[in-house]
Amino acid sequence: MSIHSWDPLTISQSTDAEIFAAAQKREIKNILKSYVGMYDSFCELIQNAMDAVDKRASIENMEDYTRKLWLTVDLADNSFSITDNGIGFNQKELETFLAPNISFKDDGKTRGNKGVGATYIGYGFDYLQFATKGNGHVFSGELKSGRSWVEDYKGIVTRPTVVAAPCASPEFSQIDRGSTFKLRFGGEHTRPKDLSWYTATKPEQWLYLLLLKTPLGSIDYLGGPAKQIKFDLKVIKKSGEFEILTDQDAKYIFPHSKINGSVNLKEVLQSQQRLIAAGNDASNIPKRFLKANGIYEFFSTEELLALRPNDSEFSHLINQYNVEAYGYFTYSTAVWDQFNDTLAKLRKGFRVLKGGLQMANNKMTQGELVAIPLTSNIGYQNQCHIIVHFSNADPDLGRKGFQPELKEVAEQISVSIVNRFKRWKSLLKSDSGAKPVITKELELFEWVNNQVLHEKDFPLVIKNKSFFAPVNEISITSEPQSEQDVIVLFNQLLAGGVIRGLKLLATSQVMQYDAVFKYVVREPITNHVFDKSENPLGVAELHHIGEIVSPPKILEYKYNLDALIQEFESETKTEKDIHLAVAWEMGSEWKKKYTITSFLDLDNLHQRDYHGLTHVLDSHTSKFHVIVLKELVEYLNDVDGSQKFQREAYSEELFTQDF
Repeated sequence: MSIHSWDPLTISQSTDAEIFAAAQKREIKNILKSYVGMYDSFCELIQNAMDAVDKRASIENMEDYTRKLWLTVDLADNSFSITDNGIGFNQKELETFLAPNISFKDDGKTRGNKGVGATYIGYGFDYLQFATKGNGHVFSGELKSGRSWVEDYKGIVTRPTVVAAPCASPEFSQIDRGSTFKLRFGGEHTRPKDLSWYTATKPEQWLYLLLLKTPLGSIDYLGGPAKQIKFDLKVIKKSGEFEILTDQDAKYIFPHSKINGSVNLKEVLQSQQRLIAAGNDASNIPKRFLKANGIYEFFSTEELLALRPNDSEFSHLINQYNVEAYGYFTYSTAVWDQFNDTLAKLRKGFRVLKGGLQMANNKMTQGELVAIPLTSNIGYQNQCHIIVHFSNADPDLGRKGFQPELKEVAEQISVSIVNRFKRWKSLLKSDSGAKPVITKELELFEWVNNQVLHEKDFPLVIKNKSFFAPVNEISITSEPQSEQDVIVLFNQLLAGGVIRGLKLLATSQVMQYDAVFKYVVREPITNHVFDKSENPLGVAELHHIGEIVSPPKILEYKYNLDALIQEFESETKTEKDIHLAVAWEMGSEWKKKYTITSFLDLDNLHQRDYHGLTHVLDSHTSKFHVIVLKELVEYLNDVDGSQKFQREAYSEELFTQDF
């Protein structure tokens, strides 16, 4: 028996061609399995283009050179194209860059270096067109049916080859050096199958998607070069019409850069230091820092080390990967909805930016947001947007994620930042549930005009002739838009006798809760008894058998009840403390935890304890009453017509949505 030595990698290359081809296909398929995100294709193409322009800038050192990308989202062709004026490919690089594990990038100097991204682009889809020039080689070609070949188990699809083909990019013809790539989507196994999935048809919408979800939104190191890569973004609609945004900066959209009324916590601390130095009260913070939409802060490596000074393993990883971070803490999750709807103008509910932990490496975000692992005040995990930025911490194959120890240290950072922000929550607005204003404040005449339009589009009318005698009109003429409007309307309903027996003792803008009240039932008791036309908010006959004066109770005002439930989740307020909430809208957050009994459903009339109450929310551990003014007004205007909605919205038998 003879024993000899050999190199397994060399032997594998001389294996039977059919076996080797099958092994190559399996390797490529495993690479494709690691790409599961809806933005991975954009990420790989953009990342490569940005590395190419950076490399050219470092080699040629031309003063007049501007790093530039041209991006085209073609909804008609279902394709994405990118052209760069970067370094370009030489012949050897061009012929091998699509093969697995081949990379020409410099470790530590580029955004990616695993050598699998180009393989994913070539074989993850069925059409790739590319061209290059200016690096000693000029070529234009295409690769077809790459994904079909990988998924073919029957040997029907021939292994694709790159063939010469004319380049269709007009931008490529205008540059002296660089590359261009065009990827067409579609097919059973591709993500996305169709660009219409994003429901974005304008360049302004795609701008937010690409800057927040791909490496185009570069996250620079603190104190690093300020000059950004420039890009043009063209979006071609299905009709063939197109729009272009030119000379955009390739940088991440940090929330504070777009959300008006955001306060830098470092500036607050500096202001306090100046107050102390002048011998003044450090708690007398300037008013410009108060009632903020959000607070934010950037953290250097040294500042992160100070968050956990006695944790040696934490300190080792922070230093090893030169970790930096950013945090933004908003007063309400509704701010993310306004950012999405008002600024990004994407489909409602999409939340392109939201609370959570975003990990990043080498200037680019990696993977999806993960939950911040808070053990208390868990509602804050949805109000805080945290970015933890590593240097040269290569994520796993494809775009999957980071090693467990790096994910753990990122989570520790995120929790420490949230805990730091919690101590400064007094700087934030209180959450009433009203729609946040996150863009620049309106001029006075615009505000007045908007109120006139609102009154026209959303008039508030109570038709029941039993109230507001003799004019039978309520003074507030349009539907509420804020918590203050809710308070005004509620007090008019009390004064007009629409709601009876609820007596306010005090209100407050500085205490934890809004008001103190009592239920008071006096003779004649018939004033509190239900009558469908004369007194539709009354209690059932014989419910009160005598006069009643309740102990003082706590009342909370909100525009939308979602805001109060979110305050319960963040432990800002305690559910068991509150006896009554008055809001314009019920919202939808209650579905996560509560069942609702509607007293506006006449079948539940016998369960109304006091005049005017519209609903009760029950979490099975505690409950509180609610007066939802929008539904109350609709009920007063049409008692019978409101029954179908109340039963469908709140009946436990009908409500089956799983949360």
